Amino acid sequence: MKGRIDIKFIVAALLALTILSSNSYAQHKKRSQNHPISKATWYLLLPGNTTLSMAWIPPGKFVMGSPESEPGRKPDESPQTNVTLTKGYWIGKTEVTVAQWKAVTGMSLRGKVIKLLNDDSLYDFEGKKMRIRDFMHFDKNDPDKVMANEDDQLPMYFVSWNEAMDFCRKLTEKEHAVGRLPAGYEYTLPTEAQWEYACRVGTPTTSSLDSVAWYSKTSATGYKGRTLGNNPPAGPRDVAGKQPNQLGIYDMLGNLWEWCRDWYGPYPGGDVTDPLGPATGIDRVNRGGSWGSGPNDERPANRAKNPPNEDSAWRGFRIALCPVQR
Repeated sequence: MKGRIDIKFIVAALLALTILSSNSYAQHKKRSQNHPISKATWYLLLPGNTTLSMAWIPPGKFVMGSPESEPGRKPDESPQTNVTLTKGYWIGKTEVTVAQWKAVTGMSLRGKVIKLLNDDSLYDFEGKKMRIRDFMHFDKNDPDKVMANEDDQLPMYFVSWNEAMDFCRKLTEKEHAVGRLPAGYEYTLPTEAQWEYACRVGTPTTSSLDSVAWYSKTSATGYKGRTLGNNPPAGPRDVAGKQPNQLGIYDMLGNLWEWCRDWYGPYPGGDVTDPLGPATGIDRVNRGGSWGSGPNDERPANRAKNPPNEDSAWRGFRIALCPVQR
């Protein structure tokens, strides 16, 4: 009949729209879960059901370095420099753990140390060619003399700058291959500016150092297992054992020194945008102090420098996910 509404047609059309809408939502949700999204925590799934959580750091401005009035400051923390970071990025909520290292590289902490001790290659250490074990004064035949504990939740130590960058390259390749990394992004070490900004914007000035950091005063408290050195008799501690900062990031101060991407060099002063550090250098920057450091090292502005081939029980790393920068 003319003008009659076909009920079956309407029902079928509504059902089709519902299915299309559901599929569209499911695909959007799947993309959201499989790709990092600005302003959201990114949970990276590694082989063996190992996860790596990353906090979103928004663009912003800050003053890099320290004023002359800051207790414990060092000359290389000046001149203070006004830094603008124009692009947001993600940074690991913890230092890379032993479990995360194994998931990406397939090598255990002990295997890594044994490989280091038996490496007869000569590497550059500030102009001198040496074996790593000789530079570090390690006994080739006894890894237990240079190692502390080996738990999966410890931050991965005995990682040189070169090895940390190789870890980032492998992770970038793996994530690109499975379609979980947007074009133009990479996993890498944070720049010195990115590291200090994440540390400063997340850490309230009212926090006590003891509550957020494993350092010389706190690291022996409750410590069990193999120790390194005598002052204090301790070693690296499981990640996230202290309070996080306001961005949910753990251990930016203490536990292990963390490699940054930059060559070590003087600050430029004035105003800079998205700085990458010097173009060349001898040593690489590391930040944050360690379980064996004193309180003056546990400051956002404090800087350290070491040869990029150096491996030690006081240095590890934290990864960043950010737009490719060259």
